[in-house]
Amino acid sequence: MGAEDGLTEGGAPEQLRMLWPAGEAPAAEATQLPDGYALRQGRADQDVPAFRELMTRVELGTWDDDKLTEVLESVVPDGWHLVVHEPTGMVVATGMSQRRPVPDLYPNGHEVGWIAAHPDHSGRGLGRAVTAAATARLVELGAKCVYLQTDDFRLPALHTYLRLGFRPHLWAAGMVERWREICERLGEPLQPAEWPVEG
Repeated sequence: MGAEDGLTEGGAPEQLRMLWPAGEAPAAEATQLPDGYALRQGRADQDVPAFRELMTRVELGTWDDDKLTEVLESVVPDGWHLVVHEPTGMVVATGMSQRRPVPDLYPNGHEVGWIAAHPDHSGRGLGRAVTAAATARLVELGAKCVYLQTDDFRLPALHTYLRLGFRPHLWAAGMVERWREICERLGEPLQPAEWPVEG
């Protein structure tokens, strides 16, 4: 089994992929936050501990020094976006604008990656804001292929991405069926004829 059938070698489903419409910018209001929250750039010399804590809280991987260095090296200038809860100074959301080509699929690809928002601050548009900021930065830099990767069970995130304007990429067999279930659960229209396909 492999990417051609949408499965990994171990039989688990490959991640979903979504594409941003080339040349379009996210709506300006997508990065607006409620009072008490601020969007700013991350800094490797001061924000790494808070980033690691957030990623552990949302169960998005193990971040040893090697992985962190590799990821941060892929981030474009001014491409690490954080939301801070101003009363506490706590980092409560993150997202990255990355240069991440995928051979044979996105050879000139840029990824909106590592989107995370603290569950104690859900419902405030924090994930939307960092996703929009990361996307806007890549568009600003002239990226023609902007994608993201996610999982079927991350329904709140999928809802955010669809509402922002990301389109499901039907890049492997079985994707229409997977997106059909997701759209039914989210109450979103299934529009495979309008979605990009492999090649």
